[in-house]
Amino acid sequence: MTLTTSTLDSVIVIWHVAVNNGDGATAAAACTEDVVLGDLEGELAGRAVMQRWVESAGVRLMPRDCYDVPGGIVVAQDALPNGAGEPRTVFSTFGLRNGSISSIHRFSTLEEARAYPLAA
Repeated sequence: MTLTTSTLDSVIVIWHVAVNNGDGATAAAACTEDVVLGDLEGELAGRAVMQRWVESAGVRLMPRDCYDVPGGIVVAQDALPNGAGEPRTVFSTFGLRNGSISSIHRFSTLEEARAYPLAA
């Protein structure tokens, strides 16, 4: 993993390990109670939503690069759906509050992710 500009916050590392293991409870515990999970189709909120997504997504996310942005970090990840096939690069914003992840939004480009306004 090559890190650019920033280092990956430990709670984000914990979250990635949990996602890659399908461990929804640990991924949710790394987040605030009101964590927001979003993409181009909308947003959902709460630890229960996070836990269900991790347990059903079957995706492996390998962090590659990360960039500091106001309120959090953008992480470039190689995403492997259902743990197979060819990976594709996605960019996720991680909002951070009091040592926990307060939001995660997924984007197709680094420019979109860096422009997204994060609020802790």
